[in-house]
Amino acid sequence: MGLDWLIRSFPGILVFLAIYTVCWTIIPYFSNAGLPVDTIEEVAWSREWLLGIYRHPPMMIWLVGIFWRAMGGWIGSPYVASGVALSVGLIFIYLLLRISRPLSQAGLAVLTTPLVYFFGPQLPQWNANIAQLPFVGLFLYAAYRGVMTRSLGWTLLAGAAAGGGLLGKYSFGLIILFAAAGLLADPLARSRVKVLHIFLAFLVAVAVFLPHVWWFFTAPVNTVDYLRMSAERAEGTTLGHLISPILVVLGAVGVLIPTTLIAVRGLEKSAVGERVETRVDRSLKVYLGFVVIGPIAISAFIGALGGGLIKDQWLIAYLLAAPALIVLLVVPAGVEVSWRKSAAIFYVVALAILAFAYPAERELHYLRANGKPVLWAPLMPAEAMAKAGQALWREAVTRAGKPDMPLTIVAGGPAGAGVANVTPGRPAWFEHFNQGFSPWITDALLRKQGLLSTEEVPSGFAEAHGLCVAAQENFDWRNGRGGQGRFAPLTVLLPKGMCPSNP
Repeated sequence: MGLDWLIRSFPGILVFLAIYTVCWTIIPYFSNAGLPVDTIEEVAWSREWLLGIYRHPPMMIWLVGIFWRAMGGWIGSPYVASGVALSVGLIFIYLLLRISRPLSQAGLAVLTTPLVYFFGPQLPQWNANIAQLPFVGLFLYAAYRGVMTRSLGWTLLAGAAAGGGLLGKYSFGLIILFAAAGLLADPLARSRVKVLHIFLAFLVAVAVFLPHVWWFFTAPVNTVDYLRMSAERAEGTTLGHLISPILVVLGAVGVLIPTTLIAVRGLEKSAVGERVETRVDRSLKVYLGFVVIGPIAISAFIGALGGGLIKDQWLIAYLLAAPALIVLLVVPAGVEVSWRKSAAIFYVVALAILAFAYPAERELHYLRANGKPVLWAPLMPAEAMAKAGQALWREAVTRAGKPDMPLTIVAGGPAGAGVANVTPGRPAWFEHFNQGFSPWITDALLRKQGLLSTEEVPSGFAEAHGLCVAAQENFDWRNGRGGQGRFAPLTVLLPKGMCPSNP
């Protein structure tokens, strides 16, 4: 009865999404000692409010930055951001399905989406893929409604969502491409397209995306070179050319099996009559069919072409509308649905398995270590290293006669980003001592402020930037259990002349 209430009212959908967001904030918060590695970096980048980074467009760092600030730098805020991103995307998928289907079918699509692995254990890994989700839902709904009703307002909103999605990840272009193909492939939708509206929406999308284009061609680090390097790294063997596309298809089909089982075998159906003409329902099937299948097919083709493995995370945005498509294909249009008891039990058990799989995976890292050091970002708390770094900094600046000198730069890899995130005053992150990666770190700033390093300082770096070694410590970085991690060489570099003769 509870599941039936959830799928048969919009407030029920909102309650479910709120509970799901809370659950997938609590689960990773208590399972992890630190943030996932990509998320650590994105939080650190978000301090700068950039128009782009050398890896991706900026939407992921804008959104996580908003949540980080709004929640006072709480370490769990990126998990909240992920849950909200999914929820917003699913609300628009719900509205899209309501165009041709009853309340319960639209609600069913929302409730079964979390059965897809990507929207459970992968959800806390805030990154560019998850940052696209609100824009996927908004774009698909606004574009379809704008075309079918010939509404300029909705079409322009679709253009804005397209621009926002591209600011999430360049591959969002595949969703735009196949949404357009789906609209043109259906005679009813094609007959309602207004070219002027589409052109104006295109201009809106360009306007939203244009600042990033300017950044792309003026960035200190050549993003094209980074993308080329990533492509070369993904090149695989001859066998990989055959296996990679198969894995993409099997992975996409496999994660949809629980949703499909419920839609096919787990529902009671009662006829209520058609809400709208069948042609609209057929049009929506064609539209979502192109949107879901097209990008997955292209991903499989890329896997075959390169021979390297396609990361499962890359499919997250493409599968957001997949449960809705399954409902459209296997559930008759003119019926309300309710849960059978067996399906409800299966559903709850499946969600529980996905939830327990997350902490279980973390626990396996400890068990497999067999007493050896455990070094993995989610298991390594940044706070401990941050406190040690602050103490070493205070010691060095006090000895130099500058006790009020704040720590403003932390250099290093992901560990450095983690330290920068949780240090009071939130210092800037100097990624791998590379000013191309961190253009906000200028020579003048380095010479004036100095820095704290969480890894070995490159040979000659201090001398080249007018700095000296003021203090050093081999920090024993323990994992989330307090067990073995690794030793981190903490180093304080201060402006030349502030160091004692024998630091």
